[in-house]
Order: sequence, then C-alpha cells, then structure tokens
Amino acid sequence: MKRMTKRTTAAFTLVELMITVAIIGILSATAMTLFTSQQLRSKRSEGMTNVEAIAKLMRGYFGDSGIYPAVGGAWPAPPLSPQPVPWDAAATAQFGSIGFRAEGSVRYRYDVDAGAECPCAGGACFTAFGYSNLDGDAGLGGVAYFQRDGAGVECPSTITGWFAPLDIYGVVQYETAAAYPGSGGIPGAPDDF
Repeated sequence: MKRMTKRTTAAFTLVELMITVAIIGILSATAMTLFTSQQLRSKRSEGMTNVEAIAKLMRGYFGDSGIYPAVGGAWPAPPLSPQPVPWDAAATAQFGSIGFRAEGSVRYRYDVDAGAECPCAGGACFTAFGYSNLDGDAGLGGVAYFQRDGAGVECPSTITGWFAPLDIYGVVQYETAAAYPGSGGIPGAPDDF
C-alpha cells in the first residue's frame, strides 16, 4: 500500500500579513511628516536669504549716502497663499532704490521700513521683513532684520507693529505668528516655524 504524505506549503498567516501592513503604514506616516517638515524648511530658506540680501543692500546704500532709503512699500500685494508669485517688473521697481531683485518666484511678501517711518534719529535705522503663509492656514510666519541706530533705537515693522527683542541683533526668525488684518491670524500663536 502506498503511503500518503501530507504536503505543507510555506505561506504567511493572516496575522503576519496584517502586522506587516501596519508596520508599513506607520513607516509611511512618519516619512510623510518628515517630508512635509523638510518642504516647509526649504521654503523658509527663501525668506531668510532674501531678507538678508535686502539688509545687505540697505547697509550698502547707507554706506554710500549716509541714510537708509525709503523703499516703496511691500510686495507682492495680499492675499498671501502658499503658491509662489512671479517676481515681475512692478516688484523690481518697488525695490529699485536698493537694487534688490529676487530670482524667479517668491513665497514671501517683502517690506522695508526706513526713514520717516522710523523713530530713530536721522533715519539711521531700518527694518526688513518677509512674511508668508507657507502652510496655507490662517496664520502668518515671518523673518525680520532690525538695524538699530547708534542709540539702540529700532524701527518697528509696519506689517506687525512689533519691535525686535532688545537683546537680538541681525536676522531674527520669529517663532510666533503675526496677525495680518483680515487673515484671522492670532498674534503670539505658533505657526509656520
């Protein structure tokens, strides 16, 4: 008589497959969070770079003429969105007095307060500010550069009305949101940083 042998095939059980799917789900959720965080960080670098460039150009102008020029206002005009806006001829004209021109499109709105807008003596201070709504919520985040005069007086930003903290020189990256009229942003609330 022939003997029947039971054949077994190697296979995964349903529990093993479910555990594998759960692990893959956890890893992909973590990777998406890190990817989104890195995207925002990359977008923030535009603001830091351009505000620093504006500050250098303002200081160069001051070195040549002894005053900080009044720049024609903020650009681009609201509303702000996470989508980039092309830097056009109007933007170049806006910042023409200092020679600033961004390359390509921008995600930040840039403004410089100097001269009569500032409380410092003889217009010897300025504020360069860039702010954006990078993540598409109602709050804004920003990057600022405050140049003090010889007496330590700073020029408040007309965008937010803020003065820089007294112990910080140079580029300041705020870690709180600024309210923009009509935006629904709450001053002091954590946002894009």
